[in-house]
Amino acid sequence: MGKYTGSKCIICQNNFGDDDDIVVCPECGTPYHRSCYQSEGRCVNTSLHAVGGSWQSQQNEIRMKLGGRPCPSCGFVNAPDARECASCGASLTQDPEEQPSPTAVRIPLPGGHNVYFDAADPCCGASPEEPVEEERLGDVASFVGRNTLYYIPLFRRFRDTGRKISLNLTCILFPYLYFAYRKMWPMAILSALINIACGLPYSMLNMLNTLQSKEYIEMLEQLYGAESAHMFDGLVAFLSSQEGLLNTLGVPLFLFSLGIRLIFCLSANYMYYRHVLGGVGKIRKAAPTQSVRTALLHSEGGASILNVIGCAILYYFLNVGIYVVMAVVFMR
Repeated sequence: MGKYTGSKCIICQNNFGDDDDIVVCPECGTPYHRSCYQSEGRCVNTSLHAVGGSWQSQQNEIRMKLGGRPCPSCGFVNAPDARECASCGASLTQDPEEQPSPTAVRIPLPGGHNVYFDAADPCCGASPEEPVEEERLGDVASFVGRNTLYYIPLFRRFRDTGRKISLNLTCILFPYLYFAYRKMWPMAILSALINIACGLPYSMLNMLNTLQSKEYIEMLEQLYGAESAHMFDGLVAFLSSQEGLLNTLGVPLFLFSLGIRLIFCLSANYMYYRHVLGGVGKIRKAAPTQSVRTALLHSEGGASILNVIGCAILYYFLNVGIYVVMAVVFMR
């Protein structure tokens, strides 16, 4: 009964378990919970009856599209990471005790079975030919480059479940740095501008307090003479006239910024998933051979610490540049 475990009863849409009471249509092989079949009184998979098809062939075709492993003994298509056939129990490797690679670690399970974990495998134990939508998993892993151990299982989950939500804690604080690290420049620039704009009211209030402080005025007089104390009177007057508005906007814009960062925290990984598939697709169409494609995947994808440094510097100068421009405009 193991070959039905995890498949769905097409009447109640619940998955079969190892202990379920299952009956099978003698014509097409479609399995049902006995109670479901009795409630209908017949096999409802009439589309297979019309063409003389079988439920098993239909399931095998679906599993093959998801990178399933066919059993050499009985032909049953198993899950991509299965090491023995769910139908006949035959080994799907030449030697079940043999490690797939020198860097793999064997993890023993109850019943004498083993699971192998290889941190050096960019596909995390899956076949490089496994499809991820229209792309090869091997190409996706090459484009991701760093930290495939985290992203490849996550991408497979996005593909298999259709879910788009996952946590990316970096984006709570610095979404623009994460996007720059993963070479997603439009999102990096957008998130940086949102962050700067939402923090502008409080930054301008801080500037006003600094310009009006006794310590700052004394410092200007010591460095540039008594007349320099009035250098920024125009800017102080402007900021003072807008102080009420700045105080009013401060809290709503801060909460808006926090909400945007929360959205990025929950959706940034899925954005990266779409970015990777888009990048892989463009390279697949442009590269004539797999060797050229692989080289482009490594160069165009991956991650970059230099991008993070560059983005941080750009963010700083954008932030400071606003106040420099204001100072120049209102300087007497």
